[in-house]
Amino acid sequence: MNIVEKLNEYVIENNIKQIYIAQKTGLDENAVSDMLNGNRRLLADEFLLICTSLDIDPNIFRNKSAYCEG
Repeated sequence: MNIVEKLNEYVIENNIKQIYIAQKTGLDENAVSDMLNGNRRLLADEFLLICTSLDIDPNIFRNKSAYCEG
């Protein structure tokens, strides 16, 4: 699962509305929708803006297995 899929899953599980994300971040609502639905690339600065605006630790979306040796 990639970052966008994980972020979208988090948004759905926590009942966060896309309009709320747009209002908190200042991003266009259509852009937020397109990003979360995989129709537009989510830029790193936008990802961090969303996480910061929603008070989410961006590290929860990391694929920990990619960083573990085993």
